[in-house]
Amino acid sequence: MRQFLQIFLLLLPFYSVASANEENDFGTIKGKITTNDNRPASAVTIVIRDAKKTTLTNEDGTFTISHVPAGSHQLEISLVGYTPLQEQVTVEKGKVTELALQLQVSSTQLKEIAIISSQNKFGRRESEQIARLPIRNLENPQTYQIAGKALIEEQVITERTDLYRNIPGAVPNFAAGGSQGMTIRGFANATGMRNGMVTSAIVPLNPIILERVEVIKGPSGTLFGSNRNVTFGGVFNYVTKRPYDAFGGEVTATGGSFQFGRVTADINTPLNKEKTLLFRLNTGIQTEGSFQDQGYAKNYTIAPTITYQLTNRLKLTLDVEITRASYTTTSFAIDSMSKVTARSFKDLPIDYNRSYINNSVDIANGINNIQAQAEYKISDNWTSQTNYLYSEGSYKHFNWTTLSLVSDSMMSRTVRNQTPETFGNIQLQQNFIGDFYIGSFRNRMVIGLDYNYNYNQLYRTTVAYDKVNIHNPLPDISAEKINALAYQRGFVGSATKAYNYSAYVSDVFNITPSLMAMLSLRADRYTTDGTYAIATGKYTGKYSQNSLSPKLGLVYQIVKEKVSIFGNYMNGFVNLAPVTQPDNTLLELKPQYGNQWEGGVKVDILDGKLSGSASYYDIAVTNSTRAEVLDGKSFTRQDGTQHSKGYEADITASPLPGLHIIAGYAHNENKYTNASPALQGKYVVASPKDVANIWVSYHLTRGKAKGLGFGAGANYISDSWFEATNTFVIPSYTLVNATVFYDQPTFRLSVKANNMLNQQYWNSAGTPQKQLNFLGSIAVKF
Repeated sequence: MRQFLQIFLLLLPFYSVASANEENDFGTIKGKITTNDNRPASAVTIVIRDAKKTTLTNEDGTFTISHVPAGSHQLEISLVGYTPLQEQVTVEKGKVTELALQLQVSSTQLKEIAIISSQNKFGRRESEQIARLPIRNLENPQTYQIAGKALIEEQVITERTDLYRNIPGAVPNFAAGGSQGMTIRGFANATGMRNGMVTSAIVPLNPIILERVEVIKGPSGTLFGSNRNVTFGGVFNYVTKRPYDAFGGEVTATGGSFQFGRVTADINTPLNKEKTLLFRLNTGIQTEGSFQDQGYAKNYTIAPTITYQLTNRLKLTLDVEITRASYTTTSFAIDSMSKVTARSFKDLPIDYNRSYINNSVDIANGINNIQAQAEYKISDNWTSQTNYLYSEGSYKHFNWTTLSLVSDSMMSRTVRNQTPETFGNIQLQQNFIGDFYIGSFRNRMVIGLDYNYNYNQLYRTTVAYDKVNIHNPLPDISAEKINALAYQRGFVGSATKAYNYSAYVSDVFNITPSLMAMLSLRADRYTTDGTYAIATGKYTGKYSQNSLSPKLGLVYQIVKEKVSIFGNYMNGFVNLAPVTQPDNTLLELKPQYGNQWEGGVKVDILDGKLSGSASYYDIAVTNSTRAEVLDGKSFTRQDGTQHSKGYEADITASPLPGLHIIAGYAHNENKYTNASPALQGKYVVASPKDVANIWVSYHLTRGKAKGLGFGAGANYISDSWFEATNTFVIPSYTLVNATVFYDQPTFRLSVKANNMLNQQYWNSAGTPQKQLNFLGSIAVKF
């Protein structure tokens, strides 16, 4: 943090001097664009053709175009679903011309009964964080989806996993350490990124801080590097809420089944009359019991954010998040399939509503995030973006119980005790983002430098607590006895530090106005001293590794700004440490690579009322390690391969005023093609072949009951394998949910029913999930 502040303070005078040093023959155009309902219009395209200037508005609707030749210019302003606007502007030498413009919905949409209700409120996909460039969805040769705050509000979402279910092909998962993630294209990812940056390995997070979740499909090592947050299936990015230039907010109270209670507040205000200093606070506290006989979950979050538009060119953002959580959790295992008759969770003789632990066997964790950004407009063609994230998660105490079935009637209870532990990540990133022409050819380019420092301090042991007959009353399980057994067995203490130094470049080049090519490359240097053992005072496993990660893509817009076809080659990589073989030789490993080929189509038609995509992909994983037994000894070989292929489709639509639909389907097959005998030809665990989702909502747009609405949807996840030998099944399930709401300018009432079919289902850790439950919510807006 100290290093970042020193760098920033050194750069600040340069920013200020450069900002004040406008050339006398040029001026600046600054403005804000709103829609006809007075909401900020983000991702609006603004073009000055005679000056070859192009920009997009920010999320708050603001824009700045500097270094504009003095004189008269015509601005061309466009946004899908709105009537294009042309504005004549006179720029004076050395001065700032300020504009306030408003877009009107297209003539087609004006024929609708309610203007706002005809908009596709679930369909916004534009984001500069996805490609680190100002390109639109139809210009991006990569598949991605976004689930935002409109869904969070309408579906009364209190857990991230429920938000993930709106992403085609995404299967929610849960890490015992408190992170919630998803399996994408057959590959599990448990943590995610935060505003495009790498977080701690422990990520307790309440959705109240989220503007949206962006899910970027396929290996994404070129822009996001190699770390635990990026897998070959894709990466998901948490985008947090940002301040805006008006006073407002809401306070919400939610209650429901299993003693659920939650109070949240979202408060926004300018801090000066010029509205250049803005502040927003999101905070909340949440508590819940369990549908089982034992179990609970609690958390609280404090997340202030401040932005300061220091000059016309320089904007500073500081984002802080403090989250603390405590909860009970278990995972399930099977000791030997030869000793157990059941071949599916549905056939187990275990009581679905019994926890087999108690509330004293729990986990207490937390995370501190400090994120800062400096955005400096070097010129209207180039922007400097300096990003910093300090993210540290920790366990105050950790008691994770594994319930292992050793026969049809006997279960062992094993507890992993980690007290205390720390996981941290510090990242400093510098991007230069350009939008410029070479002759008549448009280029949008990012040039980036990335420094990432990852560390942890571990203190852990595993104790075999007892064996119990699952049909009899259970002996008590207590934290005191677990701690006594843990200290008797002894803890293993260790620490690791790892560093990534990276440089990358990505360019979207317009070959013609409708044909674009993306060329990208990342060079990465990874180095670590290995693991430090507290018991010996020595490091083991020191190594360094270099990687190159290319990315190529083509996009052709068959119908300009409406229909495009695309293809891509994408790469991801994972650093692998050397392995000491049984004969004491050292096997130097290469990085593991995932290479994807994908092709598909994207649409955004009917003035934005219908958008969607369909694609087919093929991901080949190479340089995997596998075990080979020779003379009774297990040697490591690096010729393992894995193959994931499938197809996906999604749509979002608003065919009628007040009617909104999102739907998706994905089919995936992910198996080991060259592996150890136990895995050869087997499918990856917790990776279902078929996943489908749909959500339909409707609200009245006129009359006395205007604002009254309802929504309903379903999620289907097919069977998958619980363990690597593909013998024991996680059963398929279908979740049906529905909500009724009454939304007014000053308040919102909502009632939600989850799992209306009262399905019994299990997550990837073998933990039973909630059956039928209800939530009720009231929000006061101001």
